[in-house]
This record gives sequence, C-alpha cells and structure tokens, in this order.
Amino acid sequence: MRRSTPLATLALLVAGPVAAQVQLDDALGSSTTGTQTGGQFVAGGGWQAGHQVMWDLGVVLTEGTFSVQLSNWNPNSDSPQHQFDKQHILSMYESAHGSPHQSDADVPKGSFWEVRTGASYDNCFKFLSSTSGFDPPPLGRDETRVTRPLGAIQPTQTYTLEVRWTRAGEVTVLLDGQPQVTHQHGVPLRVRYVFIGTDNAPAGTYGPQADVVYRNVRVTGTPTPDAGTPPPPDAGASADGGAVASFEPVADTWTEPANPTAVHGADADLRTGGDGRTVYFRFDVRGVGRVQRARLFLQAMNAGGGGDLHLVPDNSWSEATVSHQNRPVPAAAALASLGRVEIGGTYAFDVTPAVTGNGLYSFAITSTDVDGSGYDSRESGATGPELVVESVGPAGGGAGGGGGGGGGGSGGAGGAAGGGAAGGGAGGGGAGGGTAGGAAGEGGGGAGGGGAAGGRLHMEGGCSSVSVDVVAAPLAALLLLAAGLRRRSPGER
Repeated sequence: MRRSTPLATLALLVAGPVAAQVQLDDALGSSTTGTQTGGQFVAGGGWQAGHQVMWDLGVVLTEGTFSVQLSNWNPNSDSPQHQFDKQHILSMYESAHGSPHQSDADVPKGSFWEVRTGASYDNCFKFLSSTSGFDPPPLGRDETRVTRPLGAIQPTQTYTLEVRWTRAGEVTVLLDGQPQVTHQHGVPLRVRYVFIGTDNAPAGTYGPQADVVYRNVRVTGTPTPDAGTPPPPDAGASADGGAVASFEPVADTWTEPANPTAVHGADADLRTGGDGRTVYFRFDVRGVGRVQRARLFLQAMNAGGGGDLHLVPDNSWSEATVSHQNRPVPAAAALASLGRVEIGGTYAFDVTPAVTGNGLYSFAITSTDVDGSGYDSRESGATGPELVVESVGPAGGGAGGGGGGGGGGSGGAGGAAGGGAAGGGAGGGGAGGGTAGGAAGEGGGGAGGGGAAGGRLHMEGGCSSVSVDVVAAPLAALLLLAAGLRRRSPGER
C-alpha cells in the first residue's frame, strides 16, 4: 500500500509535544559563533553583507523558530543593494551544501526554506519552503510573494523577520510579528544548517543583497535524530502504546451536474470543479485506539484548484448507483481546503475533527475553481486515496474481529482480521486483508475478537521486506523494523 510519509516521520507526529530548546543565539556583536565568509562587523554591532555566515546546529529540527533583526535593509525594486537577480538573504537547509538545487538532487530529496529578495520581488521578498526538493507542493517547493508599495520598507528602520515551522508541516514567515505567508506541506521540514547573507545556490544568478546588517540570530526547536540515524527505541510510542493505521476507501466516486444521471463508481479518476462536480469517499476505520490525528492523502491526476473537503453524514450511498441526481448532501462547513494542485503531486486533507474512532466515515470534495482538479481513485491502484489514522491506547475490536480460533477470516478494509488490532495480526490462520502502519497481516494463530494475539507482521519497501512475530507490538518496535525501507515516490505505481 502507498504511504505518503515514512513511519519514522509519522512517529514524530504521534509523539507528544516536547519543550523547545534554544539551539542558536548569536548577537553578531563583533564576532560570530558561525563560519564567516566575507562581510564585516560594524560599529554598534551587527554583521554586514558581504557574503555569508553559516551555522551547523548539530541537530535536525522538525519544529522550531528562526528570527533575526535586519537594518539598512532596502528590498525596494529601485534599491542599489540588488546586485543579483535572486538573493537568498535568509535560509535553512537539511543538508550542509546549502543549495536548493542540490536539495532536489539529494536522495531522498531534502528540506529547506528561503527568504529571497531582488529587484523584481515587489518591494519586499518571496518566501519559499519545501520538504522534497523541487517536487510540486504540498510536499515539494511552495513559494509566495510578500508585496509592499514602493518605499514601504525603510532602510533607516530595523525589522524582525521570523520563520516558524511545525511537525504538522506548517511553515509561516512573519515580519515584525505579523504573519505574512503560511505554507502547508502536510509533513514536517527537517532543517539543521542556517545561512544569512546568502546560501550556496549557483553563483551568478544568486548572491547576497549588499550592505544589509544582520543582528541577533536565534533558533529554537525540538531536536530529532539526524538523517540516517535510527529512531530511539521509544520513538513515537506513548505510555499506552501507539499505532499508525492506513485505510483504503471502501467506495469512491464523483458526480457531475452536466450529466446528472451518470454513475462514475468504476472510474480511475475523481473529478471536482466549480461547475458542481463533487468527489465522494467512504472509509471503514477499524482497529484504532484514541485518535490523535487523521489525514486523507490523494494523488492529483489533473492540475487546478484542490477544493474543499466536507464530512458527509450519510454513509448509506453506493458507488455503483450514486449520481448527481441522488448524491448525498455534504455538511456545509469545510473540514479542510487545498490551494492549487499539480499533476502527480501528493496532497493531504486534515480530517482529525471528523474521525473520532472506529466506524464508517464519508467525505466529499467540492470546488469553486472553474477548471477544478482531479485525483486518482481506488480503481487506479497504488496511487489511490489513503486515510492515515494515528492513535494511541487500546485498539477497539470493532467490526474487524471474529477470525480467531479455527477457520480464520480475512480482515475488513483497513482492519486486521482476528480482532481488528492496529499493528495487525491475522486470526486463526486466515489472511489479514487490512493494513495498519503500512503493515499487512499475514497468517498467524491469534485469538479473535480482541487485540492481536500472536500474528505475523509483514513490512515492505522497494526491494526490501521483513516479517516478524508480534504480540500487540508498539509503534516504536515497528519503526526499528521499518528503518531503511524506501519511501515510495508520489509518481510510482
């Protein structure tokens, strides 16, 4: 089954909040704790570009804040400080190379954020962020201009620029405490290296904005294991255990007012648009504990406005018969929304408020965009919709139980047979059809009706696979097994 984020990343999302720590605090008075290349320190304190100062935090941060004070900063279009077309005056990277282009060439592709100025950037700056090189958003590079009237930014004043990023994948840039731009990536950034003045993007097109003075660089955040380091034994597990369960839809379709009696339940794509085209999904959630987070992952097959996701109270519809004429009515309020989506990109709607535990859940996507967009359906195979539920506590027996004992039974959609326990052992020798945390249950002689007892877990990634006997294994143990299994790229089928 496709997973849009690796288990190690999902473990970070399940784990409870950790107090942020100060990772860097450099006043840049008359010296720096970083590595200085060019530039100079000025009377009264501050480093003036010049070229670059770089710091290695020594830890990767998946949530945190960066802040700096800028003076003698003139980003206006007529500024004499613009000596390069693109000036990455502030940035953080996952890797020490400090280049967005190299981040796109890294395997896997790397994370970064940048504040870019230049004569063509509307008298302020452009903000760029990515968790996956130059891939399309939301996982990949997103970019937004922050515009100001000519002369609104005065070089005689001091400004504070701040960037905040969260484990939910939200990245926000603030100017003097006021939010300017927020990007929603759906997965956390991983950043370690700090650059001011300029980064290491290709010289010529890229370089520093001349004569800007930087003071009081500060970074706070929660450290996480660096790339390639296995998670600690208890990563992602709470005191009462934890699990990440993945569910395919039991039904999906779309309807169109232009052809009100048409039935699209067997289509390989799902279409939404401003003309009233509406997408529908239904999921059967089984074997989860207390829900901490739930997200619906989709892969776009057509570019356009991503749409608004709504809960559908009626779960009785059938993809074999539903049309625009008899479609169920979505709730008025949207649970989540997406901006523009691109072909082949993987996108996520946060549906946590709606998914409260085991049971049936229906959703609809509507759109006001004239062109609209489209997503792969369950009929398309591995790139079809996927509901990922992160939970803690005992798994409910739910409707997935009943296979234990003798003859065995196959698990329901998304649940594990023989008890519906997340992490999933199949009961009574039957084949487990559901998945939990990306693992498919397979044989095993467990007792039915409750949690997993015995059972066998099979995990795959690329050309690698591993099987292990489990007894209600916590997520942390599964993470160690998952280390090294390749994350599937969005376009792979």
